[in-house]
Formats: sequence, C-alpha cells, structure tokens
Amino acid sequence: MSDDQLEDWNKESLYLLYQISNTINIAENLDEILLNSLIQLVTKTNASAALIRLINDEGTMSLASHYKVDAATATNLQETPIEGILFSREAEIVEEVRVSDSAVLAEGLPANMVTVPIRHLVRTLGVLNIFYDHSVELDEQKALKLFTIGQHIGQAIAGYRQNEVLVQRRIQDERGMLANELHDSLAQTLASVRLQMRVLDETIQSTGDFTAIDRLEKIEHGLDQAYVELRQLIVYCRGPVEHQGLQAAIVNLVEKFRKETDIHILLQCDRPLPDIPTNMEINAYRIVQEALSNIKKHSEAKIVRVLLDYYDGDYTILVENDGKGFNQYAIESKAGQHLGLTIMQERASHLGGTLKIESEPDEGTRIELNFQYSDT
Repeated sequence: MSDDQLEDWNKESLYLLYQISNTINIAENLDEILLNSLIQLVTKTNASAALIRLINDEGTMSLASHYKVDAATATNLQETPIEGILFSREAEIVEEVRVSDSAVLAEGLPANMVTVPIRHLVRTLGVLNIFYDHSVELDEQKALKLFTIGQHIGQAIAGYRQNEVLVQRRIQDERGMLANELHDSLAQTLASVRLQMRVLDETIQSTGDFTAIDRLEKIEHGLDQAYVELRQLIVYCRGPVEHQGLQAAIVNLVEKFRKETDIHILLQCDRPLPDIPTNMEINAYRIVQEALSNIKKHSEAKIVRVLLDYYDGDYTILVENDGKGFNQYAIESKAGQHLGLTIMQERASHLGGTLKIESEPDEGTRIELNFQYSDT
C-alpha cells in the first residue's frame, strides 16, 4: 500500500470503526452484522475481498460470511483447519494482525491477505481475512485499528450467542410451565374419564348390548390414544430444546410411524436438507407430524410416501397416501371444526410458505409444503 493510500486509510479509520459499531447496533441478526462489517471494510480500506471464519464445535473453522469472494472459492472454504491460522494470545498486538500470501488459504483469492483475530475478552472466536491485489504493509497503528475491529466483531458474536442461550432457556422454561399445566389439568381429567369409562364398560358388559359395547370400546380406545398422545406431548415439552436438523427429525418421525402402524411408508430424499433455524424446523416438523397422525387415525391407507426435496433455497415436503380421502371443500367450509388442518396452514404461514391440501373421496390425500430459506 502506498504512503498516500495509508494516509487516506488512517483518516477514514475512525469513521470505519464508527460505521462497523453502528452496523452492530442496528443489524437484525448476526448474518447481517458480519456481512455489513465486511462490506464496510472492503469499501473503506480499498480491499478486494474479505471473509470471516469462526471456530465450530468440531474444532475446525466454518465460513460464516464473505464479500466479493466467488462461489467456488467460498465452497472450498466452508471447512478449514485451525492450525496455522490462529496465533498465540501472548503475542504483541502488532504480531496478532499479520500479512501473508493468500495462497496458503485457497486458490482464487487476491494475492495478499491480512489476518485479524476475532476475539471476545481472552477467547479467540475466529478470524477476519482481508484480501488485496496490491502489496500491504502494516504499521503498529493500523494493526491496532484492525485488531480493534476484530474485537468489535467478536463482542457482537458473543452477544448474539449469549442472547440465543437466553432465548432457548426462556423457551424451555415456558415449555416446562406448559407441561406442568397439562399434567395438572388435562392429563388428570383424561385419566379420570378413562377410569369412569372402564366402570361404565363393566356395567354394560353385563347387559349383553353388543352395539353399545362396541361403541363404548371405540370411545375407550380414542380416550386411551388421546391420553398417550398427551403424555408424549408433556414429555416433549419437558425435554431439552434440541436442534437435530429437519431431515433427521422427519426420519425419526417416519420410523416411529412405521413401528406403530401396519401401513407401508416410504421416505424419499435425494439430497441432504441444509439446516434451518430451530423455529422453522419445529413448524415444518409439526406439519409432517400432523399429516402422519391424520393418516394413522382416519385414512385407512395402505401406502404412504414422504418426499423431502431442496434446491437453491427452496424446500418441498410432500406427504401423500392412498387412503379413503375426504371432500376437501366440505372440510374447508367447516374450518373451525377441523383444528388440525387450520393449525397446519398457520404453521405454513409462519414459515413464509404455502401448504396445498388435495383430496377426493376414495382417491387418497396429498399434502405439499413449500417454503424458502437461505443462510447467505
């Protein structure tokens, strides 16, 4: 970098710090914080490109954000080793921010690379890499300013992660309260009704009224099923909030369906589904769960097919069966009486997607969920 360029950068460095701090304060999510910070850096330092990589739970580094890095190079940088990238915490500040040949990282990047550690307090969270087509020289003042930018970004990342933990804890607390309420009210009421039904069953058995006995047994079976489902819901609410991935969750759901019914179920997934945020995962999972529950209870189906598909940010989930179907227009005219279908539509709306339900009497049912998500 020439003396004039260095002088211009020094004049704008305080403004750059202000812009990045402002980005951190007004951005709605971490992705926006990281990308906007990279845009400010590239623009204000006459750089050619920049990226941020963060240490993940597996002990490698994942590409968290990038700007003006081509797609092929970004793909190659999705996972990179830590060795040779992070530096000793005891090193002097000017040695923490380093200049090197970008070829050590990946091909297809501008020749010269500045590596800035991203830290929060004494913990290193990852690195910021800034790329230049021209040679770069760092003095102590410039290195210190870049190091400060890395700290700002590190503080934002740590704050976002801490907030995620608090949100998850609040959700868990609310779910625990809901589980307790269900147990102390509805579960107790159902248990009492089941007991009374058994007493009534014993009384009617002695009358020899087989029609009444048959109907009563069906009611008892429905109560038993409702009680089992309620207990499962209570266990779910009391369990930890886990992000297992949508595909894994649906695989487990299909396996459970296969064990509990005599219905042949097929799961088709030609490519892995990328992870989505937990709230989206739950809504999509619940739609599939309700669809399979309806099939088990009402469809009299022999074959069920579940299809998972993904392409370029578009997710498709299809659940179809060859059962007795229903008159969907009659169902839609009595929406308030079919709460499960209404909730499925609401969940699709929360996903920002669409839910198509197609059915005809004796022609089976097809439910198709479509929604979009991209983390770039």
